[in-house]
Amino acid sequence: MHLIKAIFIGLILIGLSLVAGFFIWLAPVGAAFSAKTMCSAIFVDGLSSSRARAEDVLADNNALLSLITTNVDLRNQTISAHAFGFRKRFAIYRPNLGCTLAEDQTHIARLRNSYPVITPITPKPLLTASLPANVDRRALNNILFDAMDEPGIIPERRTRAVVILYQGKVIAERYAEGITAQTPLPGWSMTKSVWNTILGRMRQEGMMPDVHEPVLINEWQAQVNDPRATITYDDLLRMRSGLEFDETYWNPLSDVVQMLFIEPAAAGFAVSKPLEHTPGTTFSYNSGASNILSAAVRNLSGSRTSYLARPTDLLFRPLGMASAVIETDPDGYFIASSFMSATARDWAKIGQLYLQDGVWNGQRLLPEGWVRYSTRPAEDDPNGTYGAHWWLDLPDGRDEDGNPRRDVPELPGDAFFALGHDGQSLTVIPSKELVIVRLGVTRKHGAFNLRNFIAGISNIFPDRPAIPDDMPDGDSAQNNTGSSTD
Repeated sequence: MHLIKAIFIGLILIGLSLVAGFFIWLAPVGAAFSAKTMCSAIFVDGLSSSRARAEDVLADNNALLSLITTNVDLRNQTISAHAFGFRKRFAIYRPNLGCTLAEDQTHIARLRNSYPVITPITPKPLLTASLPANVDRRALNNILFDAMDEPGIIPERRTRAVVILYQGKVIAERYAEGITAQTPLPGWSMTKSVWNTILGRMRQEGMMPDVHEPVLINEWQAQVNDPRATITYDDLLRMRSGLEFDETYWNPLSDVVQMLFIEPAAAGFAVSKPLEHTPGTTFSYNSGASNILSAAVRNLSGSRTSYLARPTDLLFRPLGMASAVIETDPDGYFIASSFMSATARDWAKIGQLYLQDGVWNGQRLLPEGWVRYSTRPAEDDPNGTYGAHWWLDLPDGRDEDGNPRRDVPELPGDAFFALGHDGQSLTVIPSKELVIVRLGVTRKHGAFNLRNFIAGISNIFPDRPAIPDDMPDGDSAQNNTGSSTD
């Protein structure tokens, strides 16, 4: 009898601990994620509230998030979310900045009165072209059909958009029901590659020092002999800062989850992390590095107004990316690691800019050599899978020892990628003159095989004619820019 009583009391205590843990640690994350995600899906991407909750929040039956109640205020463009009336979080939409988390109504009012007035961008649509006669139309259609298809009764792939550029023109695109060529969609960590591009633009315009110079971070420079003050732009771009950071998405208490959904200052949180390794010596992919680079851009920009205009004035306007928006944290810093939305066609423009060696319509936007720098591994990188905020191989391309796998389809050696959570991808294959965008909400591992998808498309397109050895890398790209946009 005493044993049964002890077991019963133990179970009660465990239950109480789980309930306490939920309200103290898990509910705030769930409420913040639900509010922010629904806000962006509704007010930035233009999805219905029911679809935003069913797909963007609750896809694949997340038990924790199903306990969160959300309320949509269409008139004031805000979302509130809570767990049984507790741990309420808000998200507010603002023009040019998308959605931002807020703690309460006072915070909402302060944010509503604080956003940049930016001259609207004139859209520059991509040209379209017919599929070349030497490309197997049936094979391509089969690949695209498979990408948009759901093999089972319950949706798992949820591909929302596919766009393929060949020689700078749209030759194929597909959209899910309710999604169009005008629908902005989130890229998650594809935002990192865009932030690389913004840094390249700043370098081209003389707004930042060489990438091998130490990053300008006030907290690091203010402390005498702080070893973090030696961290360079290159260290952060190559994910070799040495800073301690937990990039575990399944754990609500991990650094990346707390940074994105709990901490008021994403950049400040990342900047405060201690060193774990000597800067420049150890690769460790983490979103904190990108947000430190966001803080660095803020410090280099002088004023808050100049900083908030950087993505638009330096990148989105020259490329005519009228749909693009990068969202900020509550402190007003761009979340350069994760929170950008754009149409599939506008995402493709980033890839085309890199395929053209940083030249757009005859104008050099990125420094000569920037694309080569961004798409080459560090000199002492044994695996060569990461460049400077661009992936050089897909995650399934290496075994546990870092050796190339032979049981997966081979991709062109010059391919590089921007990759994001939920299966987002931007693929650039210069040797094929291809840019491929795939966006969706794919959370189940193996539901969509990106490598097979990219390999299948690549294999049916011809190789680009060889470039003469005496021709600089950028020349052939410059000759192509006139066909990339209106």
